[in-house]
Parts: sequence; structure tokens; C-alpha cells
Amino acid sequence: MGYTIRMTFTDRLITWYRANKRDLPFRRERDPYKIWVSEIMAQQTQIATMLPYYEKWVAKYPTVQDLAAADIDEILKMWEGLGYYRRARNLYAGAQFVVEHFDGVLPADKQALMSIPGIGDYTSSAIASIAFSLPEIVIDGNVKRVMARYLNYTENVNARAAHKVFDAFLKEQLIKDGADPNEFNQALMELGALVCTPSNTTCEGCPFEEMCACWRGEVVGQVPFIPKSKPVKAYDKSVFILVKDGKLLISNEHDDGLMEGLFRLPQIDGHQDLEPVTTLIHKFSHLHWNIEAYQVDSLDIGDHNWFFVPLQEIVDTYPLVTAHRKILQNQKIL
Repeated sequence: MGYTIRMTFTDRLITWYRANKRDLPFRRERDPYKIWVSEIMAQQTQIATMLPYYEKWVAKYPTVQDLAAADIDEILKMWEGLGYYRRARNLYAGAQFVVEHFDGVLPADKQALMSIPGIGDYTSSAIASIAFSLPEIVIDGNVKRVMARYLNYTENVNARAAHKVFDAFLKEQLIKDGADPNEFNQALMELGALVCTPSNTTCEGCPFEEMCACWRGEVVGQVPFIPKSKPVKAYDKSVFILVKDGKLLISNEHDDGLMEGLFRLPQIDGHQDLEPVTTLIHKFSHLHWNIEAYQVDSLDIGDHNWFFVPLQEIVDTYPLVTAHRKILQNQKIL
């Protein structure tokens, strides 16, 4: 595809997008509720992973009202496997807020959208621009990478100052060329996802070509620049697998304050002087679990909130923490 020197930033971006965009289910309509769900699911999750969850979700809860009226345990079960369960709880709380305060209709206003629990600057901009074509700029990790390379921006791309620089530049391009914010924003995110990827520093397939500092060979060092995060603490954990008469021993304890509302296998601190059937490192944003899982014939339940549940009910009804579900799948119990 040829790009002429007279084509603007926006011309090149939109021309590329129309020729290369993926056919994604949430792009086939401009329902603000479905755009909201897709944006929340896509946070911290690859598109290919979230798509089956998205399609099952909108089939089960096709409207804000359906989600607001649902049961939280059922919602968490639907979310099982996506991780970062706070996203599901925020969607639920947000849906109830929309029903109560906006008569079940997501408002066509960025500030009003930000009043909804779980919707911040990024998500409000996405809904406002993609659903309602309001002139807001959506800046996710893909867009940060595109803009850092395009502008040769060498400072921390996650700082507020970077956001302001990228937002100002992109809004100027959007308004100057009179583009549809829906298409403009989705094109930028798509370009970062498909072409301007972390591994593609040769600029192959990029529509900006000589307009971009990276294409011109001016970018050196680490761009985009993201400071190294502090090392997180790791904690040894023992998980017990006890199956008896077609029932599995599970726990509803959350003394650690993590993933409340989800069930788990019996878990205690430290490792045991036993041979584990499997091991797993489960990473949270602020800590890691170094898990050893043990198959046992009995356990002293004592004062623990541990109880037996039929295996089929685990599959159908009980949402399990991701790490423990993976252990059970590894052992072919689920």
C-alpha cells in the first residue's frame, strides 16, 4: 500500500486501518454497554483470550439491566479464568449504578461516565469516542508505544506528563482532519496491536513511514521507556487436594484479603515435608504465591471454613481462584 507525502497523519492511519482491521464482535455495533464490557475485559488480557468470554457474557447479560439484576456469584463464575476479578465486580457495581442513576442508559458524556464505579479516564474516553463519536483520545499501552516511537518521546510513558503530550498531539490531529473519533481511536490501538508491537522495531508495515521518528532511525535506547518495577514479595503456600465420594474439599477463607467472593482449595502458609503432585507460581500485581499442591487422603479441618462440594457443582456453580483451578485441571480433576 502506497502512502503519499501529501497524506496527513490521520489519512495514513485511517487508510491503513480500513485495509487491515480485525473483524471483532464488539466492533460490529456501537452499543456503549458492549463497548464498556469489551474494554474492561481487554484490560490485562489478550484479545484472543477474552473473545470467548465476551461472547458468552453478552449472550448471558445482553443489557445493563440484565447485568444489574444478576447474582454476583454467577457473575464471578462467568469471569472464571480471566483473572483480575475486581473488573467483574466493578462491572456489576457499575451496571447497578447506571440503572439507578441513569435509567439504565450509559450517558454520552465523559465526565458523567467517570461517575460510574469502575470507569476511569481510559474507559470513559473509550466509551465516549467509540460509542458516541465524542472527541476524546483513548491512550492504552499500544497507543503509548506508537506515540513514543513516533515522537521519539524518551521519558516515562506511564507518567501523567506523557499522557498529556500524547493526548494533545492526537487530539490536534483528530480535530484538524475532522476524523470520526470512533475510527481514529480504534485505528491507533489496532496499529499498536498489529504493527507497532514491542518486537517490531523495523517499522515493517507502518503507514507513517517518514513521518515517524522511529522509521527515520532517530530512536535510540529504550523507547517507550518504562521504569523497572520494584521486586514483589513471594510467599510459600501449601494447597491440599482431597477428593472423597465424588466431592472435593474447598475453602471459603479470605484471611489474606485476596479474591474475596471466590472459592479456593484449602491453602496454608509454608511448604510441607511431602512430595507435591504439582507446583505453580501465581503472580499478583503486588505479590507472588509459590504453591506446592499435595494430594491427601484426610485433613484436620478444625476451625477452618473448609467443606465438601460435589465435583459437578464446582464445574457448574462455584468460581475458583485461577491458580487452584489450574492445579485441578493439571491433575485432571476438573
